[in-house]
Amino acid sequence: MLLPIKQYKSYSEKEPLKAKIMLSLFIALLILAIIRTLIPITIKLVANSWFKSNNIESSIGKIEVSLFKGHFEINNVTGSSATGENFSLGNFSVSWQWRPVFSGRAFIESVELNTLKADVVLHKDGNISLAGIVIKPTNDKQEPPDVQEELSPWDVTVKKIVFSDVEFCMRRLNDEEKPDLDYCAILAKFYWNGDISFNPSTKDKISGATPVYAKGSLKIQDIALNNNQLNLSFLDIKALNIENIDVRTPLNINIEHIGINNLIALQRSTKPISQDTQLIGFDALSIQPISLSELNNLKIGRITLTGAQGYLSINKKGMTDFAKWLPVTPKDDDKQVAAKNKEDNRYNYTVNNFTFNTDKHFIFVDNSLKERFSVDIHTVNLKVDSLDSNTPDNPSHASLSLKIDKHGVFIIDTDVTPLENKISINGKGEIAGLDLRILAPFTKQYLGHNIKSGQLNADLKLTVKEGAIDSNIGLVLHHFELKILNQKEAENFNRKFGFPLNSSLSLLRDKDNAVRLDIPVNGDISNPEFDPSDAIIKASSKAITSAVIQYYTPFGLVFAAGSLFDLATALNFEPVIFDGNIAKLNSAHEDQLNKLAKLMTERPGIHLTLCGLSNNIDKAAIFPEPKKPATTSQENIPPEKPLSKEKIKLLKKLSESRSSNIKNYLVNSKNIKASRLIECSPEFEMDGVAGVEIRI
Repeated sequence: MLLPIKQYKSYSEKEPLKAKIMLSLFIALLILAIIRTLIPITIKLVANSWFKSNNIESSIGKIEVSLFKGHFEINNVTGSSATGENFSLGNFSVSWQWRPVFSGRAFIESVELNTLKADVVLHKDGNISLAGIVIKPTNDKQEPPDVQEELSPWDVTVKKIVFSDVEFCMRRLNDEEKPDLDYCAILAKFYWNGDISFNPSTKDKISGATPVYAKGSLKIQDIALNNNQLNLSFLDIKALNIENIDVRTPLNINIEHIGINNLIALQRSTKPISQDTQLIGFDALSIQPISLSELNNLKIGRITLTGAQGYLSINKKGMTDFAKWLPVTPKDDDKQVAAKNKEDNRYNYTVNNFTFNTDKHFIFVDNSLKERFSVDIHTVNLKVDSLDSNTPDNPSHASLSLKIDKHGVFIIDTDVTPLENKISINGKGEIAGLDLRILAPFTKQYLGHNIKSGQLNADLKLTVKEGAIDSNIGLVLHHFELKILNQKEAENFNRKFGFPLNSSLSLLRDKDNAVRLDIPVNGDISNPEFDPSDAIIKASSKAITSAVIQYYTPFGLVFAAGSLFDLATALNFEPVIFDGNIAKLNSAHEDQLNKLAKLMTERPGIHLTLCGLSNNIDKAAIFPEPKKPATTSQENIPPEKPLSKEKIKLLKKLSESRSSNIKNYLVNSKNIKASRLIECSPEFEMDGVAGVEIRI
């Protein structure tokens, strides 16, 4: 030790100036070395002391500080509170540039964070506990302290930010200090590359906002949000990429492209991956470009969603899978949110084009019915053009096509104003090849009928003007067969519908076993009491009534007693009238019966009842009475004697001959099956018709 000192003294005598410079440099290096050694120790002491003051047991690993290189790094930080909240940090490092430090600007080259885990608790009183550190809410009404001299703020620019393996677990406690929300958010990788600038030196004096500028791209990988109470995943995203972000001012934001890949949400079960594992998911979502100005004017060029799928079921209690994900919100909070939304300024947005394409499946299952109902919707293609909240009355063009189960097809092409207070629609649609047996669980439970077979085709005219519906369904039911299962439920539905469904549909079956109906649908969508199912039932009932009357009238329909229920059970045609004591058919009779033959050919499900009758005209023709003297007064005319059994038998035989001749003509001349013509017991009625009554 003494030798270097002697050498320095000797050198200082020869070169005093150089010796002083060397000594100054040595002292500076020594001070820097001491500082470099003391800084990590000081940071540890201060940090541990602060944690302890907040009742947190902490541990801090290695700390590295390189002042010349502009680098700080801390490793292996852990902490735990007495209430069981923890945090841990694997590594945190910051690198910066010294050169502009004296100009009031800080350039941070990179911020990197690895393996951060922390517990967050939201208390009912508004306090937030972050890993045991209590953060109390600020009082907005509290006046800021007077500052005599405002320090000049520094502007900060950050170039690269990298976070990896980050996990935050958050619990929200209710009045009983029990969690009503318990989630963990996990992030595998967060990577920002570009420039983020905070410029408080140019703070807006009027709004008080600090200008923020950004230019770069952001990539996030493996985002997960898990519900600890359900032990299920709420959200899982494989990748989120935001390209060419350009924040020129906080009120002028432009993004070239946002892409989300492989999203699944609302996990249903922990079973191996299958189509019913989650409620909703998609392969890719693309949004480009995006422009946001004044924080309330959003413009989007194109949104494309591909590879979507979904699975929604209702359990035996009538609850959907989605219900368990809904948080319990106090009613007061609902009122506050509603009041806030009412006070919010108008938000304007424009979307030039929205496209939705998927060849995957959306499955809906209802287990609340006595028999399980399931429907599979797939191969969905939806396109909507020009949505603009500034011009809600301008129609957007929308087209939709999808498949239902194996062969059903649903297509819509329409102009629609979805952003108007009262929506308007003008377009058309089509349903083809829909197997109606999928609806059997509903018809069994609510209609008392089983659908044995049936295929639906329909042409849809879709017209809604400012909420008022004026649409039409051109319906074709092929081989639609119903079987009554529960007589009581069937009768209840018949009363609601206005006719016995199965019997009345048979009136409309043509020779191809198809039912064709035009059903006008009317109503007001904006009316809170509007029920679309009730509107369709009423429209269907009216359509069937009209169709039956209009179709059968040319064939001689003359009676529909009061309502469609009677129409279905007592349809009467014009009777075939004979002259007294005549049963033989003439040409007029044949013309009348030819119409009925044509009807029965076109409607093979129709059966006719033939009821032969004779009356007082026949009686007078068969059993003429002697003429009474002209001088006989009315008082002296004896009462008419009752007909004898033999006479009534002869009259009934005439009645039977009439119905038999009609049946024989239709069977032998018109090839109508005899089984479709049912003869009644012949009758004699004094005031009846001399002929045959015909009814369905």
